[in-house]
This record gives sequence, structure tokens and C-alpha cells, in this order.
Amino acid sequence: MSSGGWEVVGKNKKDKSGVRSTKLTKAEKKKFIENAPKVEDFLPLDQVKTLYDNLEGNKENKKPPKGKDSKTKENEERKKQQKQQQQQQQQTEKKKEIPKEKPPKSIEDALRMINASEVEEILIAGQTRFPGAPLIWLKDLVAFLNMKIPLEVIDPIFSGRPDDYPASVVPKSIRIILEKAIQISGSQNVQLFYEFNLTAMASDLVKNQPVIGYKIFLQLLAKFNPEMTITSIPKLITLRNSYQNRKPIGLSIIWALSQSGKDNLTVGLSVWHHVISPMLEGKNYANYVSQILKDLITRHSNGKNVDVKAELYLNIIDDVISGKLNIAPTYVNEIKPFNDKLREMVFKSPNLKCRSLFETLMTKLTPKSSANYREEIVQALVACLIKDSQCFNVWKNMYNKNLYQSDLLLKNINTHWNTLKVINKNNLFLEMLEALQTTHKKTKKNKDILAGECNKTCEILIKKMTAKTTSGFPWKKGCFILLLLIGSLLAFDCRKNGSFEASRTNKFLKDSGALVYGQKIWTSTKTYSNDGLKYIETRFPDYYKTTVEFTAPYVKLGNDVFIVSKNISIKFYDNAATYVTEKTPIVIATIEQYAPGMLSTIEKQSIKGLEFIKKSSTYVCEQIVDRSVMMVKWLETNVFVGKLSPQNLQKYANQAIDTTQSFASQTYDWVYEKVQTLSKIQ
Repeated sequence: MSSGGWEVVGKNKKDKSGVRSTKLTKAEKKKFIENAPKVEDFLPLDQVKTLYDNLEGNKENKKPPKGKDSKTKENEERKKQQKQQQQQQQQTEKKKEIPKEKPPKSIEDALRMINASEVEEILIAGQTRFPGAPLIWLKDLVAFLNMKIPLEVIDPIFSGRPDDYPASVVPKSIRIILEKAIQISGSQNVQLFYEFNLTAMASDLVKNQPVIGYKIFLQLLAKFNPEMTITSIPKLITLRNSYQNRKPIGLSIIWALSQSGKDNLTVGLSVWHHVISPMLEGKNYANYVSQILKDLITRHSNGKNVDVKAELYLNIIDDVISGKLNIAPTYVNEIKPFNDKLREMVFKSPNLKCRSLFETLMTKLTPKSSANYREEIVQALVACLIKDSQCFNVWKNMYNKNLYQSDLLLKNINTHWNTLKVINKNNLFLEMLEALQTTHKKTKKNKDILAGECNKTCEILIKKMTAKTTSGFPWKKGCFILLLLIGSLLAFDCRKNGSFEASRTNKFLKDSGALVYGQKIWTSTKTYSNDGLKYIETRFPDYYKTTVEFTAPYVKLGNDVFIVSKNISIKFYDNAATYVTEKTPIVIATIEQYAPGMLSTIEKQSIKGLEFIKKSSTYVCEQIVDRSVMMVKWLETNVFVGKLSPQNLQKYANQAIDTTQSFASQTYDWVYEKVQTLSKIQ
């Protein structure tokens, strides 16, 4: 630099042979450019301008000409337009070749559009691709059904449809393939597939995707093996808890779980108790949950081989009426009659152990229980006593520690005594009551209120059981049959002899004197009744008139009914009489053929019997008359004397009648005056 010439600046050989230099960073490059010497510092301004002008000219020379650029752009645009036109033509040709399928409007339409060969091809393809993975086959099938039935489920429980809907509308050819796939998959794979269907259905409902395929398979799986639902109860509870705040998904899950009870009552009740019953507390689910239980009991109530365990029965009544769950009273009252049906099914079971059940029921009955729960438990205890008499011994051993329960049970038996004939005729029950009374006397438990109540009820029941129960003669039926027999005999006698005057009955009544007495009674009754009616008509014309007007149509109706019944009875009797007259000779001939002389002996004996009855009846009548005359004379001489003489009694009767008439007339006048004054005021 000091000599005024250029110097070469570079690294020494030592530097070249030394360590390799690293690349500069962006910050170092920036600092280097800022610190580097500029051209303006070394050259004059004219040279600097010429230098920049040369650089710009070189850049312009490097640019392509404008004409060429425009031509290339036009060619590219033409090519693009031609490609677009070709694509549009291809699309229109495809649309013309393949017509659009109309979407199905219902599940039935969608299932009709599915071809069974397609379903079978999917199953075969899954078997060939994944021979050792049946779960994948089943998933492919359910995915195919969901794709082919792209319908939104508006009603998740299919209300108003058949019980097996939508599986019931699946074509038979398709259903056979689906059932075959389930059968060849194995129990473990079917269990996993059942759990997959439930979870996938819930998750797809969240995404608003079709789920009809899941529901069809859930029904088929529940029919194939209902017990699979019980094995995964903890998972079902977690699934229910996850989606119970979303009503459509929650209802779909409950619907799917309820399918297992349609063919197996025990499984259905277990699932209802463990998984479904807590949903009774929710307003959105209570109606459907209660309906599931009612349908379940009704469906199996008439079954022959129904075996309901006592533990399951106790769990159900605990859920419904014990107060454990906060259920609306309307649903409790709706389910109550179905508890009776469930109890009947439990006690029809041949494997029921009544004694252990009796002990369990006694411990469950407490003063804190609700009224419905107490009533149900007491009815179950009574059913145990009816089914197994040895429960009386169990009751006797538990009595001292269960006075409250014994008091309720004794009072229930006393209230329904007439309907509990199996208990009130059981000697073991009587022995138990007597033993309870002796324990009361020994231990002096009457000081306790409950013990005193039990003792009183025991005394009442013992009196009912030890009272002489005489099966009395059915007087009503006997009198009716006797009157019917007498009437038929009288009608036959009158018809045979032509009239009542020529009949044997009339002759018998005349000979015995009963006809004369009967005529006297009839005439006296008729005269007294006529006098009474005349008296009422003269004394109380208004009342008589209103009574006649009120009763006249009914009397007419009764008269018409009597005439109709009389005509019907006469026709019936005529038909019977003609039949008897026609068949009597035949019957007599057959009797004479097989037992000759029997009818004559019966006739002779019957005549003798009638003569004996006639003589004895006349003797009895004479004795009654004599005794009654003696009784009247004794009453006249000993009782009806002095103030009670007939003259005084007649006088008292006349005075009573006069006072009654005067009081009635005064009352009538007073009421008439009041009515007149009120009418004038108005």
C-alpha cells in the first residue's frame, strides 16, 4: 500500500494446512457486508454510474422477448380448456350410463334393495382374506348393513312396531346368512362382537351416522345367546353412565339391553335390575323402563317352564317399591299389579325353598319400610305359609324376636280369613297359635304393646278355628227346588185332569180342610188390603196419587214380564209334557222288559207313603192347632190381663192412631202456611 500498488491478500500456507474453516452464519454474513469496503469509496462517481448502467443492461438482455411469452401462455390456456371439455364430456357420459338410485324411505325398502348374494360374497371374502378372524367377518357384515340402510333413527325404541322389529322385516335369505355367520364365529368372538356393537352404535349416534345394522345384529345376538348380556354387566353400566345424559343414545342402549329378556325371563330381569332400573329416576326414561318390566312379566306370565329365583324377585321389589330409588308414585302404582304376577311365578317354581325365603322376608319387614313394600312382603309371607306348612314352625321359632312382623302377618290372616282356607284349616297353624298364647302367659309379654296386639289376634283366630263349623243345609236352594217341584207336579195334575177343580190336588186340599183356610186367608188379606188402600186414598190423596203415578209404569212392566214369562213357561211345559207323554210308554215298556213288576211296586209304595204323609200331616196340624189354642188361652189368662187386656190394647192403638193423625195434619197445615207465605213474599 505504501508503494501505491495492489497487494495480494490471502492466507498463509500454515492456514491452508491448518484446521478447516467453518461456514459463516447469516448474522456473520450481514456484519461482513456492512463492514466490507464499498465501490463508492474507491472509484469516482462517473465510473460508478457506468458500472451500474452496464449491470442493468445485462439483466435486460437475459430476459426473454415478450412475444414468445404471450404465445406460450395462449398455448397453455388452450390445452387446459381442451382438458376441461374432455373431462366434462366423460362425466356426462358416465351420468347417462349409470342412473342414480333413489334413497330408501324406510327400513323395509332398504332391506328389499339388498341382494342376498352380495351379503354372502362379503362373508366369503372375509373368510378367504382373514380365515382365523371371525370378528372381522362380522364387522364387515354390520358395516355393509349400515351402508345399505342410510336412515336416521327418529324413534330409537321403535314404538308402535312389533317386538322383533327391525329384525323381523329382514328377508329370510339374508337372515339365514347373518345367523350362519354368528353360529360359525364361536362364543368368545360373538361376545366381543356384541360389546363392539353396543359401543359402536353409541359412538356412531354421536356422529349422526346410520346404526340400523347394529340394531339388527344386536337383536340376532340376543336371540342366539341371551346369557351373553349378563357376563358383561360392569361394561354395560359404564356405557350407560357415559351416555345417559343424551336421551336418544340412552334409549337406544336400553332398547338393545331389553332384547335379551324376550326369550329368557331370568336374564331379562337380571339386566333390568342391574343396568336398567336406576334409569327409573330419570324423567326421560321412567316411562320406557317401567314399560319394559311390565312387558317382560306379561310376556312370560303364562309360560309353563318359568323358573324365577327368589333373590331376583326380592331385588325387583326392592328396586320398585322399597323406596331405594326415587320413583314417581304413578309408576309405582302402575307396576304394583305386575308384582303380583311376578310373585305368583316365583311360588310356581318347583325349586323354591319356602323356609329360607320366609326367614329372609321376616328380616326385610321393618317399621321404616313403605306401605306398599310392607304389603308385598306380607303377601309373600302368606304365600310361603300356603305352599309349605313347615313355615309355621319357622315362624314359631322366630316369633319372640319378630313381634312387629308377626303382628302384621296375624292381622293380615285375620282380615282375609275367608279367602285363606288353606291356612284356616291347617292344624299346624292352630298348634302354633296355642303355643304363642302359652308363651305370652309364661313370659307376661302382654305388657308390651306389640305382644298384646299379637295375643288379641291369636285369641280371635283360635276362636274362629275352634268354632263348630256346621255345614248348614242350603235352605234357599232347597226351597227353590221344592217350589219348582210342587209347581211342576201341580201343573201336571191340572193338565192330566183338565182343570184345577178336577185335579187330585184340589180334592186333597178339600179333604184336609186346607182349601177352606186358604180361601179365608186370601179373602181376609184382600179385604184388609182394600180397606188400607181406601183409608190412604181418603186421608192422603196427594201422596196416594203421586205413588200411583210413580208405580203404575213399573207395575205394568212387571205385569208384562209376568205374562211373557208365563207364556214361555207354558210353552216349555207343553213341549216337555208332550215329550214325556210320547216317551213314557217306551220307557215303561223297557223297564217292564228288564224289571217286570217294578213300576207297580213303586206305585204301591208311593201311595202308601202319600197316605202316611197325609195322616202324619193332619196329626201334626191338629197338634199345632191344639197347642196354639192352649197358648192363646194361657196368654189371655196370664199375660193379657189388666193394662195389657185386649180392650186396653185396642184403646191404646186407637189413641196412637188418633194422635198420629192429628200430628200429621198439624204438620201438613204448618208446612202449607209456610209455603203460602213464601210464595206471597216472592
